[in-house]
Amino acid sequence: MRGIRRMMGVPVLTAACLAMSFPAMADESITEIYLDISSSIEAGSSGGSVDVDADDDGYYVEDVEITNEPSGKWDDGDKPRIRVTLTADDDYYFSSGIDEEDVDVSGDGGSVTSVSRSSRDTLKVSITLSRLDGDDDGDYDLEINDLNWDEDDGTAYWEEPEDAKRYEVRLYRDGDAVTSVKTTTDDSYDFSSEFTGSGDYYFRVRAVYNSSNKGSWEESDVLSVTSSEAREIRENGGSSSSYYSSSSSGGPGVSQSAGTGAWLLDSVGWWYCNPDKTYPVNQWQYINNYWYYFNEAGYMVTGWIYWNNKWYYCTTSGEMLANTTTPDGYYVGADGAWIQ
Repeated sequence: MRGIRRMMGVPVLTAACLAMSFPAMADESITEIYLDISSSIEAGSSGGSVDVDADDDGYYVEDVEITNEPSGKWDDGDKPRIRVTLTADDDYYFSSGIDEEDVDVSGDGGSVTSVSRSSRDTLKVSITLSRLDGDDDGDYDLEINDLNWDEDDGTAYWEEPEDAKRYEVRLYRDGDAVTSVKTTTDDSYDFSSEFTGSGDYYFRVRAVYNSSNKGSWEESDVLSVTSSEAREIRENGGSSSSYYSSSSSGGPGVSQSAGTGAWLLDSVGWWYCNPDKTYPVNQWQYINNYWYYFNEAGYMVTGWIYWNNKWYYCTTSGEMLANTTTPDGYYVGADGAWIQ
């Protein structure tokens, strides 16, 4: 009888299942955000607005709030900060793991400083816009011409446009980037230390008036070198280094000759060996045209560094930034110190 009851239960269960509605399709997770920013805020004016559009499906901009709007006028050097509230469309939700690196901004751009998900349907993104410049009328001569190589020492040269205050330059080999974007106030850049092997080298450079006014990237001719020619370029180039002790009273920018040393990598990180077999500890050192900071164990430090009551920023390659905006949206001056 127990077997009969089980067989009789089959059509009963089947009928119950048919009476139920099928479950809805699962909502789609949003893991990346694309925002286009347009700002009318100008130095010397009061008010101004920021428009933000969503550049992808699945969500829309609910609200844009300027969080540091002054009671009077915006000053030269101010960085407007905004909070963008996003709402997910039906059948979508914001992933719980979404963070700053998953948000891409375009248009007038800016740096994403924080992302918070108040619910699966609501996401708040905080963005710091570029610093305001009171002299910004948008009409500058930033066209670069006559890009040339010094084939003996690997120095890149270009013609200086009238309104350039600094330049961004980057080296490539066989179509791939060799360096990060470098910043210089000169109309030349010594790439000698980057010629580490044979290949077709070229550089790109653009002129910069301020963070809102940059010229177009221009590309040099190719410099093709063999391995032996690359070694000669390194030897001929300005690969001298210098150091700055943390016990000195000034900041980065005052150097003492230290000859030519070598970068070394071990299981902990990068460190630098001086010609006399010593290595820098708790101090800055100037190597191949860049400042680097080394900790108490002698290893190169990246990110923000607090030194002599000032903040400095070193890239993932260790170079201290100067006259530019850091990846997290703060401007550092000619000496590398954060301008508050």
